[in-house]
Amino acid sequence: MAGRAGDAKRLEGLIAPGEYIIDPHAGAEDILTDLITRSTKQYDSTDIVGRAKNVGLTPYELLTAASLVEREAPAGEFDKVARVILNRLKEPMRLEFDSTVNYGLPTVEVATTDEDRARVTPWNTYAMDGLPQTPIASPSIEAIEAMENPAEGNWLFFVTVDKDGTTIFNDTFEQHLDDTQRAVDSGVLDSQR
Repeated sequence: MAGRAGDAKRLEGLIAPGEYIIDPHAGAEDILTDLITRSTKQYDSTDIVGRAKNVGLTPYELLTAASLVEREAPAGEFDKVARVILNRLKEPMRLEFDSTVNYGLPTVEVATTDEDRARVTPWNTYAMDGLPQTPIASPSIEAIEAMENPAEGNWLFFVTVDKDGTTIFNDTFEQHLDDTQRAVDSGVLDSQR
């Protein structure tokens, strides 16, 4: 995080989502300190330190991974996406999440372009190994708990295959390619991207 000094995005993920009542007369530093302190208490309530160690991550890495879950996972599938992240990190293989590509772009697309995926940024998991340098969102407690308690499975891939949000999890790239084609056929993914 010290390497991100001066970058406004370095605070991403450190303030838990929610509603906060703040003193409008307080200075910016006092407000940020208060928000981060309250967020830390929320995160600590999940035993983030102990649970991160159980899954082989530091607490900050767990928070970063949970931000990916927040951006990538459909409702009800947080724990499965968490498992995909952990499985890919263990392999090791690149995460290759479009949400990490989008984080460095001025506009967001469901499917990113080859050019976008080739751009090297501190977040683009197509262009680098491991987790992004910082969270890409403020993860909910549900996303954090999913990373702390991932589903059991060997999945390495997932793709949403229809406009109803049906998401398929696969163990092999061949299965994933078949389901990605289903997503293209249903219009969820653009075949030109």
